Amino acid sequence: MPTGQRYGGKTAEERVAERRERLLEVGLEQFGTTGYAGTSIEALCAASHLNPRYFYESFPSREALLRAVYDRHMERLAAAVVDALADAPLDPRARCEAGLRAFVEIQRSEQRGARITYLEIVGVSLDLERHRRGVLRGFAELLAREADRVAEAGLIPRRDHALTALALGGATDGLLTDSFTNEDPPSTDAIVTTLVDLFVAAFT
Repeated sequence: MPTGQRYGGKTAEERVAERRERLLEVGLEQFGTTGYAGTSIEALCAASHLNPRYFYESFPSREALLRAVYDRHMERLAAAVVDALADAPLDPRARCEAGLRAFVEIQRSEQRGARITYLEIVGVSLDLERHRRGVLRGFAELLAREADRVAEAGLIPRRDHALTALALGGATDGLLTDSFTNEDPPSTDAIVTTLVDLFVAAFT
């Protein structure tokens, strides 16, 4: 069918986009509940009511779908943190509190996305691990820029904050990973307070 021709009131591009969106939603559900290792392409196609050829229309592999699901979750998370910081004062503690609370609350409320972030995507392949580390470095760069901004206001020491930000990102990752594998996890408030104390101490 020629590009742009409508079928059922939709163009070919619109139908492709709809099928891709359906696969992303099913990927989030299956990878975030059954797990990546336990989810086959056949199971993804069955859950999305799509022929396997439509899977490969959007994604070259199951790993590619996992990456896309992970990226979308992390992009939403980053946007929420940026929004929280936009309204936060420059005070170091208040700013850390705003950004970290937005981050932790979303991760703890969206269990499927968090499971993919902290458990399912880890160790799948070297390429995916490099990609994951790149995303985490992106969050660390955001944190370092925020620290530089607070430092310019004279509220924390002026220095290179890049490695400190990367280390704090790893601490956040570790604490949240533990909370998702712990039978008696700490409260969101306890996690946020602990991280805020750590961040403020590291930067000041």
